[in-house]
Amino acid sequence: MGMPELGRTIRARRHKIKKTLVQIAEETGLTAGFLSQLERNQTSASISSLVVIAKALNIAVSDLVEQPAQALPDTYQGQRKPYSVINGQVRYERLSTVFPGSQIHSVKFTMPMGYKSETVSHEGDEMVFVLSGKVEYAVGMERYVLNVGDSLHFDANIPHSVEVLLHQNQQAELIWMGTTKLFEEFVQISTSKSRKSSSGGHQVFKGGTEFFNVDVKAVGV
Repeated sequence: MGMPELGRTIRARRHKIKKTLVQIAEETGLTAGFLSQLERNQTSASISSLVVIAKALNIAVSDLVEQPAQALPDTYQGQRKPYSVINGQVRYERLSTVFPGSQIHSVKFTMPMGYKSETVSHEGDEMVFVLSGKVEYAVGMERYVLNVGDSLHFDANIPHSVEVLLHQNQQAELIWMGTTKLFEEFVQISTSKSRKSSSGGHQVFKGGTEFFNVDVKAVGV
């Protein structure tokens, strides 16, 4: 979904449910100024911001950004489909699936040098691990400069943002994990006493001491 369509979608939905920018700002933790710019297609938004905006508008995240399905529990380098919210400024690769009772959502994201996100806060917690580049996370009043191999785990209820620092002309690649619900579809998982071979649209994998049977057809919640 391109930004013009995204901005129109947010504004049209907000008008339909008769909420002001100030009300949406209060519910999302984003500023009214940022939301106004987003509606007028003058800025971009992170997926985390779209999650809280969708919640305030009482719509699905998929109404604001198209994300690839991930029915299987495993993903492989070079086979994941990259996607972005706006013009490829931040590129995402989905790492996690969703099943009933699952809590963790995860993406790999790549940010260009000099990128700075908006400040956002939401329920849950987040953890990031730096694969390449150098970033600075602002979490409340604290600042954390992270290099390759560094990580950060924090309460996402605290306002936070990330900036890619100038470092050897490098972009930044991070693994993000959190309890924020980025993805909405799920796959059905049931335990099996014996190992089965893959067939009929099912993929079997071992988890701990049990085998799980995963239906690769995603079912919308």
